[in-house]
Amino acid sequence: MSLVEKEIKEQVETLPLTLEYMENYLAKEKIPSFILESDLIYFIGCGTSLYLSLSASRFFTLKTKKETKFLPGGEIFFASNENVGNKYLKRSAILISRSGESTEVIKAGEVFRKMNIPTLGITLEPESSLTKISNVSIILPFREESIVMTKSFSGILLSLELISSYMIGEDFSAYKNLVKKVPEVIQRMEEEADKYMNFKHYVFLGLGIEEGIARESALKLEEMSLSKVEAYSTFEYRHGPKSLVEEGFLVSIFRRGLKEEEDLIEELESYGAKVITIGDDGDNIPISYLPESVFLKVLWGQILGLKIADYKNINVESPRNLSKVVKF
Repeated sequence: MSLVEKEIKEQVETLPLTLEYMENYLAKEKIPSFILESDLIYFIGCGTSLYLSLSASRFFTLKTKKETKFLPGGEIFFASNENVGNKYLKRSAILISRSGESTEVIKAGEVFRKMNIPTLGITLEPESSLTKISNVSIILPFREESIVMTKSFSGILLSLELISSYMIGEDFSAYKNLVKKVPEVIQRMEEEADKYMNFKHYVFLGLGIEEGIARESALKLEEMSLSKVEAYSTFEYRHGPKSLVEEGFLVSIFRRGLKEEEDLIEELESYGAKVITIGDDGDNIPISYLPESVFLKVLWGQILGLKIADYKNINVESPRNLSKVVKF
């Protein structure tokens, strides 16, 4: 078993651990006042952490009704005047980095400090640069060794979901029920992934919160299996990109149960694509239509990418041109 596969399967343990840790953390430490009082919250990441920021920011808006904005760290460091205005009285930022050392995220933190915008850092590494630059830090209680991010994505996303729910006084019962489903979700996804090893093009579609999951799933296939892949907000795929669709395309749709999704599926299948759905009962991979379930849905891209890599005999421990920490 590769280290990547091991860490994907360890989500059976790390997700309940994250839930327990965050429940205790929020009960004792509370949420920083600068987050509670913000009119606008920036979510900052790079690579996988950027797509994590996308999903987390939209989940925050859904739950708390606060305005949020996700951005790559490089957009803050190199182009802050084009991305950060000055019309909000109260702003804060959430900085996300598994290693706590991603250069653009750290530099973004320095820019925010100069602008007197307080920051909450979320990482796995307690002695990292991120914890030093952030006003407050959350360090999750597990490590990840592989270059490819897997369990850290789901764990950090779950922690941000829990913060959102805590801010509006929701209990965590929905999350506790979802975490119990991790073993069966992994098993079902592995069974499904075995059917889709030999497609020439992969597409992932998701709406709202799930757009981040679609984009992260595409990145996982790129990193692990060197596949041709695209990702879009679900209905944006109808505006041009669908012109490429033909036999040999596998389209994964993170569904919400909308009639319009059914119409899109029928359209794509008429062009020759194979479409699979990740959603609730009646979908190929049933999890839930609850927005809280988004942290589980990311496992699909991880498992499919690993299976395709194995099929192609690609070493996922040493992805081409990649390193665990990106610095310059």
